[in-house]
Amino acid sequence: MPRLFTALLLLAVSACAGTLDYPPPAAPSLKRAAAETTGPYRFLHAAGTQWVDEAGTPVRLRGVAFGNEVYSKNPLPTAHHGEADYARLRAMGMNLVRFYLYYGTLEDDAAPFRYKDEGWAWLDRNLAWARAHGVYLILNMHVPQGGFQSLGAGVALWSQPANQERFVAMWRAIAARYANEPVIAGYDLLNEPVVPRSKLEWQRLAQRTARAIREVDARHTVIVERVNSVAGKWDNDAEMNFVTIDDPNLVYTFHFYEPFAFTHTHAPWANMAHVEGGQWGPQRRGEISRGLQRYLDWGRRHDVPLYLGEFGLIRAAFEAKRNGLAWAADMVDLAEAADLPWTWHSYHEDHFALYYGYGKPIDPANANQALIDLFGAKLRQRD
Repeated sequence: MPRLFTALLLLAVSACAGTLDYPPPAAPSLKRAAAETTGPYRFLHAAGTQWVDEAGTPVRLRGVAFGNEVYSKNPLPTAHHGEADYARLRAMGMNLVRFYLYYGTLEDDAAPFRYKDEGWAWLDRNLAWARAHGVYLILNMHVPQGGFQSLGAGVALWSQPANQERFVAMWRAIAARYANEPVIAGYDLLNEPVVPRSKLEWQRLAQRTARAIREVDARHTVIVERVNSVAGKWDNDAEMNFVTIDDPNLVYTFHFYEPFAFTHTHAPWANMAHVEGGQWGPQRRGEISRGLQRYLDWGRRHDVPLYLGEFGLIRAAFEAKRNGLAWAADMVDLAEAADLPWTWHSYHEDHFALYYGYGKPIDPANANQALIDLFGAKLRQRD
């Protein structure tokens, strides 16, 4: 998720954190989504602005991120989820998991390029669970060698060539192992790159990585994200901070947390502890439709498919009549109207979650049940 910069703070609704006196919130949209893509599993590939299966049929993929405790660098996050959670996703009408990876699941810093059997076993187990329940996986390198990127602390990925060598080699090893596995929808190379000098740094690394993958895997989609910031600047350029690379099967991805003051209401890590994002209602829908359109326009200009890899809301946005449920409903409606595959951030953590309780097993009693019910109402198909 992006860092708040000064201009955004000036635009934020900075009401005090005292008692909120909002009117009763407007009901969220319950517009139904079209039927999702279901089995049998087929390899996916890019065709113009669409992501299609082997028969050329556009896919409808909707789901959620499995965060896998990557922020605490847990190499085997067995308490995060189990097979029952794939069943829960299908019960909501979802068919996709963006599966966050910490490089330490497969490799220790003390033994680079030597991949751990227990890490492969964890991935294999998740693939089996996904296959059994009709769910695709997108593997996403969320914490690479060199450090977590999103908040700007992962400079070592860019300053130490050895980290890039390990990054490329790990993706090649993943692709070699799973080259014939259609349950994997794609390889999402790097979460929210933060480059210290130029977008070219990410473009070159992404190109190297894609070429290494193609040495062993000609079938899976490679997914390339825009950069999160360049040289400490968090605003977008004319290309919405995307970089393009040369590959026959590419999808480009972006994350969306607009308006930031609402989605990150009182988020302490983003200097938002005392910033109030207001109440969501129909009069604010244009704030997200206009923002989303800028990404859609880029995809059409370049004739490429897009994937909405992350969107979501902090827990506080669902409290005190702020009406986060209506924002979630509006976002799903807009993504569906644009035929975007999407994944909600996230499934199981403390701040952005369907189930709260970071580091602990899932407790259905500690759930954002209203959000779970909303997804079910919009996505689940009925006779």
